[in-house]
Amino acid sequence: MEKGQYGYIKKHKKKIITSIIILGVMILTGVILSLAMFKTTKTLIIILPILISLPFAKQIVALIMCSKFKPLTEEEHKKIEKGIHYENRDGILYDISLSRYEGILFFPAVIVRDGRMLFLYQKAFDKKIPDVEFLKKEITRSFEMIKKPYVIVTALTVDEFIKKAETIKEPDEDYLVKDQSMREKLFELGV
Repeated sequence: MEKGQYGYIKKHKKKIITSIIILGVMILTGVILSLAMFKTTKTLIIILPILISLPFAKQIVALIMCSKFKPLTEEEHKKIEKGIHYENRDGILYDISLSRYEGILFFPAVIVRDGRMLFLYQKAFDKKIPDVEFLKKEITRSFEMIKKPYVIVTALTVDEFIKKAETIKEPDEDYLVKDQSMREKLFELGV
């Protein structure tokens, strides 16, 4: 499954959990082998578990970060698919995250189309993201390097997302390539 498809984040979490299990078993096997064969961990065999512990720790951090992501339910996904009447559905992306210095922003659905980016943000506002204006600024900061920035639009509910999506017109030829480039940029900025 590729980034941007519905269900990507669930599959990504499963991959992380699988790799944690495999790496954990490899670490334990190395330690147990060293203890069983030599009655000590002061052997060359222990180098393998030590080297594996770094990717193991990295995967645990990735799982902790991804565990906060709440993707769309099946009903919400169907509602978006039925509610948005685009001939070309590749403008609708699912399970998009944006990495930033302060943490990761997660958006269950995003539309990149005709110079606009519409982000669905269903998480409650808190100290890190206090309101919609702050959210827009954080998204804009992620795309500072783009010469001609896209218009950032946010929606807080699926119904609002569908309503705003329907106002985005068919992209001009000028934007077809730019939209695809922006989608790829979105994929690069997150998990």
